[in-house]
Amino acid sequence: MPQNYIPYLIMAVALIFMIRRNLSSRRIRANTLWIFPVLLTAIAVLAVSQSPPRDAVGIAIVGAATLAGAVAGWYRGKFTHITLDAETGILTGKGSIVGLAIILGLFMARYAVMTWARTHPDHGGIAVIVADGALLFGFATLIVARLEMWLRCRKLMEAGAASAA
Repeated sequence: MPQNYIPYLIMAVALIFMIRRNLSSRRIRANTLWIFPVLLTAIAVLAVSQSPPRDAVGIAIVGAATLAGAVAGWYRGKFTHITLDAETGILTGKGSIVGLAIILGLFMARYAVMTWARTHPDHGGIAVIVADGALLFGFATLIVARLEMWLRCRKLMEAGAASAA
C-alpha cells in the first residue's frame, strides 16, 4: 500500500468512529464539561505563542479563523439533542445530522488547508499562520460547543430541580 494513502485511511476510520459516536446517545457530565475547553485553550495559547502573527494579515487570519470556529461551535452545540431523565437526573446528549455535517465540513477544510500548505512551501510564513488559524478554528469549535451545551445543561438541571421541588 502506498504511503500517501495512509493519512486518508486514518481519516476515514476516524470519521466512521466519529459518525457512530455522534449519532448515539451518551451521558453528559455537566460538572466536567469545562475541563476539555481549558485544556484546549492552554494548548492553543502554547501553540500560537511559538510563532505568533506579527502583522495585520496574520492577526486577521487567526482572528477570523477563531471567530468562524466559535460560530461553528455554537451551532454544533445548539444542534446537540440534550435530555434530562426526570427520575434519575441524568443528562444525555445525542449529536444531530447538522452537527455531524459541521464536523465533516471541518475535517474537509482542515485537509484542504493542509494540502494547500504542502503544495505551497515557498509561502512558509503564511503557511504557519494558516496552520495556526486551522488549529484555532477547530479548538474554538470544540470549546464553544461545550460552552453552549453547558449552558443548556444548566437550564435543564435548574428546571428539573424546580419541578421536583
